Amino acid sequence: MKSCFDGWSPQVIDSEDKKAVIAHIEKYRFAVVTREWKYDDSDFQKMSALYSLGDIYQSAFNRQEHKEGVSTSGVNQIGGLSHGTHMVFNSTSHLSLHTDGSYIPIGSIKTSILLCKQHASQGGGTVLFDSVSAFQKLRAEHPDLANILLEDQIFRRRSTGTQSGTQYAHIGPVFRPDRDGGFIGGFTLDVTADWDYSRNINPRVVEAVEYMSQLAAEGSRYHLTFPLYRGQALIMRNDKISHGRHAYTDDPASPRTLLRGMFTRAPTLIA
Repeated sequence: MKSCFDGWSPQVIDSEDKKAVIAHIEKYRFAVVTREWKYDDSDFQKMSALYSLGDIYQSAFNRQEHKEGVSTSGVNQIGGLSHGTHMVFNSTSHLSLHTDGSYIPIGSIKTSILLCKQHASQGGGTVLFDSVSAFQKLRAEHPDLANILLEDQIFRRRSTGTQSGTQYAHIGPVFRPDRDGGFIGGFTLDVTADWDYSRNINPRVVEAVEYMSQLAAEGSRYHLTFPLYRGQALIMRNDKISHGRHAYTDDPASPRTLLRGMFTRAPTLIA
């Protein structure tokens, strides 16, 4: 089974070249772009206008539970923060595969953008997993296991601790059909993934997750790892691929800092 990463080679595209950027995203489900950035909300407003992404989405979880790194505009800062408890924004540890929009239906966040203001002194590589193509391989070889991941109530993502004491969760499928005959993906292995919940519903979900995890491992055609450097922005189809990061070491004088914006629309040339 083919991967959307087949034939990909590292390249950085001028963000103003809309046709090239969107063609790259349509083929590989992501693109790395660059321009002269201000490293503030205006950069995301510019990209939104270029690719017809609409308004920036800010999750209720971040808006209500976190202050450091969370702006009213919807742009969030990851790293380089002096305070806070967010497991991603305030951590230098490995981050397992996930899709953004933890506590809302999969596919709600179609585009995620990470703009690198400062890369880490060591580590911090970006990890991508072509989960939808991997799922199609699972369907071809083990349709019974694939059907488990399509069940409406099979998967729960939940918060593990909040400042307010409120717990956030969403139950739904891991994958679902889209309008184009393909699939929407929400494959997640990070701390929000409650696979114990899934196992209580259908113990064979473990086999499905093990199969998918093998395809997500380094060396698989469905896996990519690459660095994201200062001045580069990663635009991802959050509803088609999962992402994560390697652990990293910071230079205290220049800590790794990324800005993130999430959008409910996919990139398009047509407004």
